[in-house]
Amino acid sequence: MSNNFINNIFGITSGIAGMIGDYNSIKSGSYGKLLKSYYSEATSGLSGSKSSGTKTSNVLDRILEERRNPAVSKEVSAANSKLSSSVGSLKTALGSLQNEATYKDTENGSSARDKMTSALKNYVSSYNDAVESSKKTTMSNVSSNIAGAMRATKENEEALKEIGITINNDGTINLNEKKLQTAEFDKIKDIFDGNKAMSYGSKVASRLNRATYYVSSASEIKPTDSTSSAAVTTSNSKNLMESITNIKSDSLYSKSIDKDGKAVYNAERILSEAENFIKYYNATLTSSKNSSISGVTSNLASMMQKTANNSGALSQIGITLGGDGKLSINKDNFKGSDMLKVQDIFTKYAASIESNARLLNYYSTTGNNISSGYSSTGAYNTSAGDLVSAMYDKSK
Repeated sequence: MSNNFINNIFGITSGIAGMIGDYNSIKSGSYGKLLKSYYSEATSGLSGSKSSGTKTSNVLDRILEERRNPAVSKEVSAANSKLSSSVGSLKTALGSLQNEATYKDTENGSSARDKMTSALKNYVSSYNDAVESSKKTTMSNVSSNIAGAMRATKENEEALKEIGITINNDGTINLNEKKLQTAEFDKIKDIFDGNKAMSYGSKVASRLNRATYYVSSASEIKPTDSTSSAAVTTSNSKNLMESITNIKSDSLYSKSIDKDGKAVYNAERILSEAENFIKYYNATLTSSKNSSISGVTSNLASMMQKTANNSGALSQIGITLGGDGKLSINKDNFKGSDMLKVQDIFTKYAASIESNARLLNYYSTTGNNISSGYSSTGAYNTSAGDLVSAMYDKSK
């Protein structure tokens, strides 16, 4: 199955870009302002009568309402609901396949082989439900990540075939239980290993983490003022940038001599900086998720994927990634970790997302200027003296 096939199913290029563009324009208010400005000018040249203006206003209100709340069929609603539930089920099944306990016999008589087979059957079933419902859904952010999981499956087709999983022409997968029974545990564990950044399991997990985030945020999205929202993101991302600099600093990990003459790290200070980093990382996620600025949303998605790719390493020092994409820390586990290892993990991970934090700050800052570019009538506001505004200012 080719990437073009997946792209055609999900429309993950121009189709999604178009939908996001429309949605962002509606959220920021610029779509409505432009239409009102256009219809106001059009009607003024046709008739000065009150009835003409009222009729045009009614048509415009209907157009805007249809764009804000497009009609969704029962079939699409069902697909959206099924996609949401199947993403959760798929994530649970994948978690079982990445859990060491799944591959060990238990005292109650459950064999490792039976547990592994059950987890893999659940994985295949949930995977197929997600693929099928994605073809009918309007949840483009979720379906694009399911498409990403499908690409990962295609990339690992030969390895999956060795444990009994094959890919159908429509993108769903089959499980040959007879072949699975002869598959080596080490091979299955290696394919789904969540601690290896480039394993099949890690690639699918990163997609599911992002899909879960979009599933949860879909029900939370409320109309927001784009200027104030961008301002909060600007502040949070700036704090995140500063916390990244602090958590990477060599001076943070310098040792001092204790009363017994031993060189020790200041674990409390390192913990404090780690908590600050997590605080501002989570705050940036929260303020960015409803952004109408494409540069913000794209860098948010990239930052979340990099975090998912590093989740295995972070878990080794007491930091876990939640289903909502946010980070949390177990203080005792963190302080009990080797601080040299903490420094190595944070230096690599924080450095990987630093560019995203800077770009989030840049786009949210410039987004503040852009969002105030229209006047109340939908005409461009030239008070900022920007070139585009001047080009469209009809008074000159």
